[in-house]
Amino acid sequence: MINDSLTSLVSNMGNKQRDKLASTSYSAVILSDSELINAYHNSWVARRLVDIPAKDAIKNWRMWQTDNENLNAIEREEARLGIQQKLLQAQKLARVLGGAAIYIGTNDKDLSKPLDPSRIGTGGVRYLTVMDKNALTATEFDNDVTSEFYGSYAYYEVVNGTQKVKIHPSRFILLKGEMRVANTSGWGSSVIQSAYNWARHADSTAHNIANLIFEATINVFKIPDLFHRLGDVDEENTVMKRLTLASASKGITGDLVMDSEEDFIRTSANFGGLSDILDRFIVYVGASQGIPASKFLGQANKGFGDGEDLITNYYDDIRVMQTLELTPALRVFDECLVRSAIGHYPDNISYLWSPLEQQNAGEIANTGKAFAEMGNTLVSGGMFEPQEVRLALINQLVNTDVLPNLGDVVDELDDDLQS
Repeated sequence: MINDSLTSLVSNMGNKQRDKLASTSYSAVILSDSELINAYHNSWVARRLVDIPAKDAIKNWRMWQTDNENLNAIEREEARLGIQQKLLQAQKLARVLGGAAIYIGTNDKDLSKPLDPSRIGTGGVRYLTVMDKNALTATEFDNDVTSEFYGSYAYYEVVNGTQKVKIHPSRFILLKGEMRVANTSGWGSSVIQSAYNWARHADSTAHNIANLIFEATINVFKIPDLFHRLGDVDEENTVMKRLTLASASKGITGDLVMDSEEDFIRTSANFGGLSDILDRFIVYVGASQGIPASKFLGQANKGFGDGEDLITNYYDDIRVMQTLELTPALRVFDECLVRSAIGHYPDNISYLWSPLEQQNAGEIANTGKAFAEMGNTLVSGGMFEPQEVRLALINQLVNTDVLPNLGDVVDELDDDLQS
């Protein structure tokens, strides 16, 4: 019988007695929450692995597409509730522990019922509370295939003082970390889990290099018949006195006086290549989340390229996180937010995630010029009325920071004209 494998009769590749890779396998080594927390607090490599994508996904926030009056009201409501800061906090917790939630506080009494956004009036969202996954106790697994919460838990219990409160999952903004296969917990995995070994390699290498610094220079003092003299107490005292005087003389004058039979050798350690090894370990940690080395280490890209393609790929990953993870998680809250801000939910309201790359002054000017030319083309071509294009361009010019205060100026002028 012939086995179809990579075993070679010549080199014995695949033979566990000869090939070290043949015994390599993957085993489940699940880190506890305390180990994950310790890694985040004590390793800057693990902390950056968690923080960089979370900050990049949320720092530029989003651009609401609506009229200027509603836009200002929604932005004030977001600021009042602190949603941007709390979402960042929850996202970091989810990336460390594999899950986190933001409780949407309303005036509802029965929290076991689904949250109905249509019942939210002006100021109806009272507060937001960030919780890690351990603050929620999952109960009653949802097996109803017609439910939007199928495959997760139907309720969560939260300790409130001395009582347990049953809360429907729709009342939370749920962030579940990395996907976990064959998941029965309702939560995901930590981003530190898959990169843990590389993070330890990086930290251990840095620690060992730091220790080597103290042994960068080793002085060797050769004394004739040293081992024979160590058996006698007087001889030992003489040797110690000799070494002490030699050290003092070298420290004061920089000169060393020796007997003709003695010898002094200074050896220096070679650190060449160690920094490259350390950098490579750290790069592997960032690569586990698609973070380019230039961004993870905060240094210029090495090599012939400028690394722009790597940054572009990374920002593509962040955009996927925003559109496929954060947007669905925020769906119920966003409707509650709009109703809490303006009292109803307009049909023509939506939002876009802001561009991830920061534009410089020249790029902002070019963006404004492109919008102006586009508006002129739309009007001169007869496709839209000037007032329609005007309203659309106001939103774009404000949201892209070309003319961030334009909306307020237009509102003031319109009020003056009406008065």
